[in-house]
Amino acid sequence: THHFLRGTMVRLLHVALAGALLFGGADACTNLLVSPGASADKSTIYAYNADSGSLYGSIGLYPATSHPPNATREIWDWDDSVFLGVIPEAAETFNVVGNANEHGMVMGETTFGGLPELDSHGTGGIMDYGDLIWIALQRTKRCVDAIKLIDALVQEHGYASDGESFSCVDGNEAWLMELIGKGKFEKGAVWVAQKVPDGAILAHANQARTTTFDQNDPDNVIFSPDVVNFARKIGRYPADAPDADFDFSAAYDPVTFSGARHGEARVWDIYRLLLGKTDEAAGKEFEEKYLDYVRGYDLTSGRMPLFLHPPEGSAKFSLTIADAMSLMGTRLENTWFDNRGIDRPDVGAGSGHSAYRWRPLIWKDTKGDEFVNERTVATQQTSWNFVSASRPWLPPAIRAIQWWAPDDSATSLRVPVYGGITRVPYHFADSVGQLPGAAVSPKDAPKADALNPSWDSAFWIWNLVSNLCYGERAQLVTEALREEMGPLQRDLLDKSVAFEAKVVQEYELAIDESNAAKKKSIAEKATAFCEHEGETAFYKWRHVFMKLFALTRDGFTIGKGTTPQCVPGGTKVGCTHRLLPDVAETGYDAGWYDRMASVGEGADRKRAPGGSSCGDECGRLEEHKRLRMNKQRKTKWQAIQSS
Repeated sequence: THHFLRGTMVRLLHVALAGALLFGGADACTNLLVSPGASADKSTIYAYNADSGSLYGSIGLYPATSHPPNATREIWDWDDSVFLGVIPEAAETFNVVGNANEHGMVMGETTFGGLPELDSHGTGGIMDYGDLIWIALQRTKRCVDAIKLIDALVQEHGYASDGESFSCVDGNEAWLMELIGKGKFEKGAVWVAQKVPDGAILAHANQARTTTFDQNDPDNVIFSPDVVNFARKIGRYPADAPDADFDFSAAYDPVTFSGARHGEARVWDIYRLLLGKTDEAAGKEFEEKYLDYVRGYDLTSGRMPLFLHPPEGSAKFSLTIADAMSLMGTRLENTWFDNRGIDRPDVGAGSGHSAYRWRPLIWKDTKGDEFVNERTVATQQTSWNFVSASRPWLPPAIRAIQWWAPDDSATSLRVPVYGGITRVPYHFADSVGQLPGAAVSPKDAPKADALNPSWDSAFWIWNLVSNLCYGERAQLVTEALREEMGPLQRDLLDKSVAFEAKVVQEYELAIDESNAAKKKSIAEKATAFCEHEGETAFYKWRHVFMKLFALTRDGFTIGKGTTPQCVPGGTKVGCTHRLLPDVAETGYDAGWYDRMASVGEGADRKRAPGGSSCGDECGRLEEHKRLRMNKQRKTKWQAIQSS
């Protein structure tokens, strides 16, 4: 308890938050794992961007339940939303909200795919990767047990997906499990799981990152017994090669151009920034060392390290929730990949210097040549994202906190969601669910989905805000959004710290999980807190959308006018009857005007005649005409100074 109540907690949460919330990712995902020794408060931190253009971003709820004998559960494929089969249900299942359970364990994933012949989709296997995550959360408290359960389920019921990188934190440890099915060769899957060393961090993004691994360290590395021999069986590893030299990624997910450019480049972006924060020279050295590799131009120059440790002689990593939010909002800014067209021309950035590109990632010109769009950590098609922390010193119901938001991780206000809450905040809930078991009652969720919008749906409101940050006014709106989001996020962080401190103070003995009454009371208080803060944040964020929309309405930049509005019954001097905002014709920047003026025949059609053939009088009239066509005057009208 004393560890939690230290006065430094608020400071730790705020470090790096100011100006970093827009530091600047199923289509693809990005994950960040932080070991206790690398976090500022000794928690395990896990950040997840669930990227998909077709998923409706909502928070699911699996209530803690006692199941009768012989109970079963349905398995539905998370990606394709099709029925796969049934398996026996456990006698007892834990409360799960989002991607966290009531005991402080949090899980997620990124898809690496791997060899096409090992894609187990449609081979008769039942267990898909989404169900594996939520079943593990419902049945286990520790990552090691979750890994063992996933293995047991796929061996017994078969695997129904392709290559997956599973992330897990439980307060004491952080683990990566990379798994791939056996396709039509055999039932089941092969896998390797490694614990993130204390003091280190790990990121992964749609490319298997496990290469060689210690096969004699069961406390830190566990793997399926046939992970090497299965590769030999299908011709992916020589029969006479030593087991110790086996490279998981080389055998099951060799790095390709897209794996490097669109996957590993995101890891590179996170690692270089984190190193640079600790040691600027080390960050620059890392950036340059692996640049050709992540560009996809030199796939043989050497892989990046799986785990990132602090530079030798530097201070240890000390990441806060705010730091993780910042890293998960990166968009390759100020690198060779920078999309924004600021330091070099880039027509794809548009006049607003957007860091985003519409899909597909790889496209062809009319001659058939292929080109690429960059894939950044923060991306427009994110379904939901969160930055979580698991704190083993807290009562179980509030041990795991997910700072959760729909949509783009660079442009989203995140709300607190504890793993032990028993109701989902209304605007974030879903009456259909990511999977059927996660659905809430229709009366407890807005009527909306990935196609049908609702003004009551957080997913749609957050998307409205984010989409203003793309396109022709991207830079302006992004800066304005930063000013709005920073104070709101800091306020939510402050409130969670105060709430947790109050809970611990009131329930000193509640860490004892056998105290059912106190455990239930804490869960209810946490639920009420999340409902209230979620509701408040929803309406504030909806108002932010209206403010940002008004800022750039119709291509203007609209702000508060200088003349006040007259008050009914008051003076009529120095004011106007109706509100007159300042409507600035900011147009485009100089570089974009130059581009518009240099596009061949189109520029000739746009050219205005220089000089004046009819002298000063013609010029005077032209100037006045231009002003009046926009309801402007050369000299501003002066209000009556006396009645």
